[in-house]
Amino acid sequence: MRVVVVGAGLSGLFTACDLIGRGVDDVVVVERSDEPGGVTRTIVRDGFMLEPGAGSFLLPHTDLGHLLDVVGAGVTPAPPSASVRYLYIDGQLIELPASPKALLAPVLPVATKLRALAEPLVRSKTSGDESLLTFCQRRFGTRAGDLISWMMASGVFAGDPRRLSVRSAFSALTDLEDHGGSVIGGAIKKRRGRTGPLPAAHLPVGGMSAVVGSAAAVLGDRLHTGFKVESLHEAGGSWEVDGPDSLTADAVVVATDPAQASGILGGNLGACLAGTPTAPVTVVGLGGSDDKARIPQGFGALVGAGESMVTRGVLFESSYAPDRAPDGSWFMKVIAGGATNPEVVEWEETRLVDRLVLESSRIVGFDLVPTFVEVARHRPGIPQYDVGHDRWLGGVQSLVDARPGLALTGWGYRGVGVAQLASDARAVARSLVGAPT
Repeated sequence: MRVVVVGAGLSGLFTACDLIGRGVDDVVVVERSDEPGGVTRTIVRDGFMLEPGAGSFLLPHTDLGHLLDVVGAGVTPAPPSASVRYLYIDGQLIELPASPKALLAPVLPVATKLRALAEPLVRSKTSGDESLLTFCQRRFGTRAGDLISWMMASGVFAGDPRRLSVRSAFSALTDLEDHGGSVIGGAIKKRRGRTGPLPAAHLPVGGMSAVVGSAAAVLGDRLHTGFKVESLHEAGGSWEVDGPDSLTADAVVVATDPAQASGILGGNLGACLAGTPTAPVTVVGLGGSDDKARIPQGFGALVGAGESMVTRGVLFESSYAPDRAPDGSWFMKVIAGGATNPEVVEWEETRLVDRLVLESSRIVGFDLVPTFVEVARHRPGIPQYDVGHDRWLGGVQSLVDARPGLALTGWGYRGVGVAQLASDARAVARSLVGAPT
């Protein structure tokens, strides 16, 4: 069996490596760029290490842990400070206790907290698709629901909670309600039933580029960069992949974002994939050696909806990942724009940096004077699983199922986190080799 994987981002690399681990040795991965990794890359300069995409992940996780072992990627537990999270709201930086105790943080009036803590008593339920905002308001009350949904939308999708589908984007929430009767009750029940250690933040040794490099080493000469696929078509029970060369395969995995997949696949499936919503984001690394600049000890802070900022959140990199900054230096990663301020990705660099330095200074409570600045712009950006995403995905899957030997994976479909990409990659690999789920 020969499989061609189109796209050498993390999803494509994971899928190919898992196929090899399942005994499919004839795997070819083609990537239009000169380097593998896609949005997963590490920028190293002047002793600072910026991860424009995800820079950490939670372990243990069955699928991600397995694939990291398969590719031989080194990981290390993040220090205890990685468990500390903050919210910047009403001009204050407030530490949030671990969930569900976060509802007790001093960010809401007492009456609002009492309504939120009464969530287990709420019996209302919906059978249809609803937005993250509607779900959180229904479960926790209007004001607490506004805040919770905004934080969740910001922290994962840089999205708009009024548009994101709670069942598609945050299925863990609906699972808690479905199986536990309420979010809080379901979370307590789940925690009591856990037998292993709780997932905790881990860091890739050498950065995310090292994970990509380890996967590329497993593939060896199976990986072909600078190979732009122009089209795919079925031919006599097999697949033809047309680009600089023509490749024939028994199966093809398209591991690109839906927009790229649309141009490659064409037809009804291509039309269905076109125009999927995304949220362009800008990531800016800010660092300096000013000993007076002591950023908070913790993972980072989300910015409340009413702060009139384009910053969605900041990560305190030198706190929870000290190897990403020279000794004695501070380092922050700022995420700006997203679904509510998509125009930020087009701002001229001086305007952008000046604005984000100002906003970051407000968040930490003192004037930052960075000597290191690195800007990364993500276009088209993070896929948005808006209300209706599950119905759209079902239509896509029906069209894929009608074309035997074709599979789609990547962050446009069933999850944008590193662990979710790993799970989907393994599910695709299982489906191709006919292994049980």
